Amino acid sequence: MYEYGFSLDAKQVYEEWLMILTKDGFEPLFERQTDIEEKTTIEITSKFARQGSKNRELAELLKETIKEKQKNQLFLYKLYDNGIKRVEPVMEWFQSIQVIFPSTKVRFLPIRISRDIDFQKFMSDSLSKMDTDVVRVSAVSNELDFHDFAEKSHFPKELIQDIEEKKQGMFSMAGKYYIFGEKQGNRMTLIQIKFEHKLNSKSVEFDLEDESDGTQRLLDLLPMLFAMDKKTRNIYFVDEIDRSLHTKLSKYLLKLFLENSDESNCQILYTAHDVNLIDLDNFAQDEIWFVEKKLTGETTIKPMSDFEVKAGQDVLKAYLSGRFGAVPVIKGV
Repeated sequence: MYEYGFSLDAKQVYEEWLMILTKDGFEPLFERQTDIEEKTTIEITSKFARQGSKNRELAELLKETIKEKQKNQLFLYKLYDNGIKRVEPVMEWFQSIQVIFPSTKVRFLPIRISRDIDFQKFMSDSLSKMDTDVVRVSAVSNELDFHDFAEKSHFPKELIQDIEEKKQGMFSMAGKYYIFGEKQGNRMTLIQIKFEHKLNSKSVEFDLEDESDGTQRLLDLLPMLFAMDKKTRNIYFVDEIDRSLHTKLSKYLLKLFLENSDESNCQILYTAHDVNLIDLDNFAQDEIWFVEKKLTGETTIKPMSDFEVKAGQDVLKAYLSGRFGAVPVIKGV
């Protein structure tokens, strides 16, 4: 278990440290400091590597370049970029992070649905189970002449040039999202997701733009549950996990994540506005944090474990009454 952190501005990195947990607590592997004259010093400890070892000698050499010419670079990445194995577990953790923003459109989702039958079935079953009225998700392909399509759709020159430089990707025009597969000359394959609904026993297909915000939000979130099912290791950062979702759906997604997290070794850090997600049945107090803006404009975060919570206490009522802070102050009310 490691602890890593740094402080910086647009000009340079001022502090940086990497610690490792031992039986005596966290001990430093390296520490970086900058004095008032902006002189950078980096101390590498014996916990990092023993004196005289190749890794230690290379690390000592690299810290000199950081001190002189590369003050705006992180020492951790410098070590990793030069093949020092001691920091590989830390960098692998960062590389496993998946960030899901409120407005995320999952890139290449149509391509994956078209190529992975197991994933397509998972998405179809999940959306059907969650009362979206979607009974089946599929992907359809349409091969066309790119330049003819671009001319008819009035694509700007910058967009045409950008698409021509990529083998595959996603672009949006007039509120519609287009996914394209590998191009061959002027020929391009456009791939779209189709959602099958049953209306009066008849099948009706919707495009992505026709679906509700809630269904589109589930398309952002469901792939992480499929990845967990495949025993992968990821850390997910989800902003506004409750956006456009009913409380029951948000709780259900978190329940599924928790049920699968032990075997898959995945973690999730999410923000939410839905107060019903303050749940001590499934989360410990130190897993729930409150974000509050001070009168000075600063934002602070504090764990629920900073407050005493009695057995059987209605924590939702306590929160809404201001017991834990982090509630909006409506002026004049």
